[in-house]
This record gives sequence, C-alpha cells and structure tokens, in this order.
Amino acid sequence: MLHRLCPDLMEISDSQRLRSRAILLEFLKFRVLAAEDQFFSQQQRGQRRAWLTQMHPQALVLSDQDLDEVWQQAHHLYGCH
Repeated sequence: MLHRLCPDLMEISDSQRLRSRAILLEFLKFRVLAAEDQFFSQQQRGQRRAWLTQMHPQALVLSDQDLDEVWQQAHHLYGCH
C-alpha cells in the first residue's frame, strides 16, 4: 500500500512502521524543546523530508501521512500551548 501512496518508499511491516513512528516522536521531543513552537509552524512536507534527510534519515521510511500524524502528536505533546 505504501508504494501506491508514495512510490519512492520501501514497504515496511506494521511493527517497523510503529517502531519508526515511536523513535521519531522521541527524537522530536528533544528537537521541539530546543526550538519550541516555531518548529511546527515552519515545516511543510517537502521541508520536513529535507530536514529529516539530514537530522533523522531513518524516519524517511514513513509515509507523508505517518509523518503528518507524528508531527501533530509531537506538537500536541511538546509544543507551546
């Protein structure tokens, strides 16, 4: 199914997907604490993938939808409200 959504992504199992999401969420906790809320307001999908390429490339196996959901969850948990 991932290939239909984003053909450049390799197919990963559900358990690998969940693990990658959890690891990315933990990584974002420390990034957000350093950058605060502006981190979320300046990130678009293309910028997000470019940033992840340099900072956390193992998360690139996730679909854009997964990344959106993790970003939203991180913003909810760690962002300034």
